[in-house]
Order: sequence, then structure tokens, then C-alpha cells
Amino acid sequence: MFLPENIDLAHSEKYSLSIRVSPNGFSFCIYSPKDPAVFHYQETPLGKKLSLVEGVQKIIFDSGFFGLSFKETIVTIASPHYTLVPDAFFDTKQKQECFDFNCYDIDGIVLSDQWNDCHLLYKMDANLHSFLLRHLWNPTFQHSITPLLTFFQRFEDNCRKNRCFVDFHHHDSSISVVCFSSENNLLSASTFSTTCAHDVSYFVASIWEQNEFDQTEDKLYFSGNIEWYQSDILKKLIKNMEIIELRSPFLLDVKQKKLIPTDILANFV
Repeated sequence: MFLPENIDLAHSEKYSLSIRVSPNGFSFCIYSPKDPAVFHYQETPLGKKLSLVEGVQKIIFDSGFFGLSFKETIVTIASPHYTLVPDAFFDTKQKQECFDFNCYDIDGIVLSDQWNDCHLLYKMDANLHSFLLRHLWNPTFQHSITPLLTFFQRFEDNCRKNRCFVDFHHHDSSISVVCFSSENNLLSASTFSTTCAHDVSYFVASIWEQNEFDQTEDKLYFSGNIEWYQSDILKKLIKNMEIIELRSPFLLDVKQKKLIPTDILANFV
């Protein structure tokens, strides 16, 4: 794999590694927490001949550098299956049962992220999890929705309006919709897959109505890979709409800004 000249992996401890695994894609970035000019993002297609686990294994074995002793190694798992449990009702011994109650017939090991006063439960393939633990340097795992929740909650948190955020994922045809009240409390978070713009409009309009948002006062925000969404339906229904462009601390060109998933950039803002 090509790496720029300003990344010297002989001193891997100076850099951080971030890996993102989605149902049909693998990407990574290597960056320096201290130098905004040092940032490299790369996507690697998995193809259809290998399973997700086999594809990731091949990439890591072929590259030879993912297992180096980076300053930190973060693995982001992108999937539509997750559930939030308030700390008051969370029991680590029952996280499997709790997840299965809300997201049934999903195979894998249950992991959890701490977000505010909640645990976010999600699953990943047990063999993939075991492989990454063995072949990466002290990795930490997170779900892709977790950094989005943090970023969206902080975005215009003093506007005193209900807010709905729609993030169009890159390369996996998924959309995440997150809603906060005027008091900045999380109302809902969900992710679904579609390639149909009308489905997006219907889904967002339904969530808007369920949360009893005001069409003229409350706000709708778009982020991510929004170029494929060609529909005027929501513009006719909702007055206040805005596109969010995340301001990264790294020196990114226009192409990089379009390619890098919002949940990865959200870790840096």
C-alpha cells in the first residue's frame, strides 16, 4: 500500500491508526496527533470472492504494518444494528440478552461504548474481533454512531430548537438519523440502508413527525455523502435545512473531505 513520505513507520509510536470496517468496505487513516500536515486516508475494496473476515485478514497480512506499535489503534465498526441502554438499567452480565431483545437474529459478539449516561450495544463478527485483537497493537473498538452522537449533540447545542441530523454514509449506502430536543437530550438514533432518495425522504419525514418537530421552527441538518440524494421533498416540508461541513484539524484537500466518512472526521472535531 502507498504511504506518503512524511509518514515514517520506523517510528510508528508517533502516529495513530484508525481503521473502519463496514459490511462491504475497509478503510484506514494514519495521522500524527501533533502535526496537522501528517494525515493519510485510504480505502481498500474487499471484493465479492472473500467473506468480510477473510477480506480484512488478507488486507492486514498483505500490508505488514497494521500490527505495529502505534500511539493508539482505533477500530470503528459500521453497522445498522445497535441499541442504547441507560446506565441505570445496564447490567454487563445481561448485555447479550438486552441486545438480542432489540436486534434479534444478529450473530456476533456484543460490544459496548460509553456515551454520556448510556451504554451503546452493538455486535461484530466474533472471528473478526478475535483476529483484530491478536494482530493489532492494543486496539480499542467503537461503533460508528458513537462519534456522530457526540458531534451532533455539541453542534449548535445552544440554539434552543429541536434538531434532526441526517448523515449519508460513504460507500455502504447507509443513512444515520439522530434527533435531539431543544434541551439537547437525545430523542432517537437509527441507521438504515437504501439507495433510494424517496426512501430517505419518507424515513426522515416519519421521524420528524414522530418527534412532533415543527416544520417552520426546528432544524434539519445534512452531512456526509449527500451528493447522491436528489430530492426536493424535504425542502417542501421543512423550512430550516443546512449542510454541515466538518472542520478537521488536519490539512485535508477537497477530495479527502468528500471521501472520509463523517464518523471518522467526528473523532477529530
